[in-house]
Amino acid sequence: MTPEAPAVVRLPSAGGLVRLTGPAPITTALAESLSSLRIREILPIIDVTLSPDARTADGVVNGDRMWSVALAPGTPVGTLLGQIVGTLTTLLAESLFVHAGVVGFDGRGMILVGESGAGKTSTVAALLRRGATYLSDEVALLDPSAGVVMPFAIPMAVKPWTRKAAGALPPGRAVVREGDVEFWLPNDREMRPIKVDTFVLLRHAGPGTRLSPISRAALLLALAQHVSSFKQRHRLPQAFAGFTRLLRNARCMVLETTRPAARADLLATFGRRSG
Repeated sequence: MTPEAPAVVRLPSAGGLVRLTGPAPITTALAESLSSLRIREILPIIDVTLSPDARTADGVVNGDRMWSVALAPGTPVGTLLGQIVGTLTTLLAESLFVHAGVVGFDGRGMILVGESGAGKTSTVAALLRRGATYLSDEVALLDPSAGVVMPFAIPMAVKPWTRKAAGALPPGRAVVREGDVEFWLPNDREMRPIKVDTFVLLRHAGPGTRLSPISRAALLLALAQHVSSFKQRHRLPQAFAGFTRLLRNARCMVLETTRPAARADLLATFGRRSG
């Protein structure tokens, strides 16, 4: 039996590659999911190899195995996207990252930071329906020296409650469906780095809604508590200096509400106001 040729995904502007080897339906969906990434530094080749029965997969960088995972039947794409994204963020040497949703308004980036379940995906979807452009639903990839956020446009992982909270999905297409999760790639994607304009911390609160300024120190502390470059010990000084620099030139806000997607009009109006 002839081995399958790897599907090669080029990361534009980076010179790096993700090589995917395994059953074609899975590698095709992964390649499509990764094709809109933009990373402004040179990364090594990442080799991802699935077993013929798609039950296991390995990730290898420079000949070293970074991870080996078991794949549950029917959900390989979501698992492997998470592993590949985690590997990419681990390999970064210059850019910073934080787990966040990112949209653009007239070339200015709004970064939505919140705990898992805070409503980032549904809020991103609601903002896209109000004219924002899509950069990411997973990672804010940042260049502090240039003051920009880069597209990291993997598909949105839309669960039933996400769709309900968002009201409707923005124009786009499903790359793949796994169980009750639909991986949705919006049509209106930002394809270039844009200026970091606003950080919004999504915070669960009681009745009522409040969008108000937050101190840069408080937001820096919140960022340090999320999955971000702060979690990599060898990058702590770089992360502190870089995020401090980004926050110095950005609007820092907190949205306190139980349903952030329902307040998308408020966020969109704020996002269109130049800082």
